[in-house]
Amino acid sequence: MATKNTEFLPDYDQEHAGAYLSWVLEARGIKKVDFARRCGRTSKTISEIIAGKAPISPETALQFERVLGDSAGYWLQLDARFQLQQARAKERIKSVSAAAMAWAREFPIAEMVKAKFLPSKPKEADLVDTMLRFFGVSSINAFREFWEVRVSPARFKQHNHHEIDQYAVAAWLRQGEILADQIDTAPYDEGNFRVQLDEIRALTRRPWQAIEYELVDLCAKAGVALALVPSLKNTGLRGAAFWAHKDKAVIVLSDRGKYEERFWFAFFHEAAHILLHSKKSIFIDQDKTGTEDRDIEREADAYSAEFLVPENAISSFREMYGEYANDLEQEELEDFAEEIGISPGLLLERLQHEDLIVRNSAHNKTLKRKAQFDCE
Repeated sequence: MATKNTEFLPDYDQEHAGAYLSWVLEARGIKKVDFARRCGRTSKTISEIIAGKAPISPETALQFERVLGDSAGYWLQLDARFQLQQARAKERIKSVSAAAMAWAREFPIAEMVKAKFLPSKPKEADLVDTMLRFFGVSSINAFREFWEVRVSPARFKQHNHHEIDQYAVAAWLRQGEILADQIDTAPYDEGNFRVQLDEIRALTRRPWQAIEYELVDLCAKAGVALALVPSLKNTGLRGAAFWAHKDKAVIVLSDRGKYEERFWFAFFHEAAHILLHSKKSIFIDQDKTGTEDRDIEREADAYSAEFLVPENAISSFREMYGEYANDLEQEELEDFAEEIGISPGLLLERLQHEDLIVRNSAHNKTLKRKAQFDCE
């Protein structure tokens, strides 16, 4: 009959096996000299094992088993785990070179902790390893080969691209990947996604706090993982879109600007990338990207604008109010927004974009709602 092994092997940082041997001998009142004789070993050998200067061989482990009762396998595992721990420590020391630390410190660690990208601030000695694990790469060279190409400032074609922190961009995008991977989705279905987008448009009428989880669920039903990632400084990111694999699309959105109107425009912009553009590309979109001349981005912008506030609605508004638009009461804007099925704030934003209502309208404070992702 098999016996259940109840010997405890701790999974935390541990002393070498000799330290445990010393404790056992003391607890049982066995003198080191007597123990050495009973094992057929010299006192010097036992002293070296207790000091952690000599490993435990299989032969020695068998002797310990006969004398003390703990299995030979237990002693060998204790010793092996300690040796592995030492090897890992040496690897950490090797990785924590000046260049490696300089690389790790490029990332906005404090912001990443605050936004829950990282569970806590890593110890200095663990910083390099923590960042490699976060990005899912084995080395700094691997990071450069995979991530720096994806987030190179040159790809954004932004006039102030020198202000873009590519390390912060990489961290934000990676967090989006991590969150998206945790979302279970149905296999992607374009027809279903278009149906869900109609449902999602109706959600714009409700406050952000009331629809956040429903929005993620609606996307997941159509095979799209929606990751909501708090904005980081010096990125200017509003969203990104890419494919995890052929059956799962990913949209990552930022709460940059902290207003619902920006969020919704960005959402439908990224949805356009999923519906209309290459599955092999990754689309990273920023405010003031300087890419307005790119057909793909113009097409995504046009899709988002038209989906939210169709051109025929703008034409109707012009005919109804024309030059008196700036004099409208809040209730009139709310009624028109209800008629076309969107939030008053989104309508106001579009009318301002069309220069039908001034940017500093008093309605900004009452109709435009905040949207900020919860980091808790």
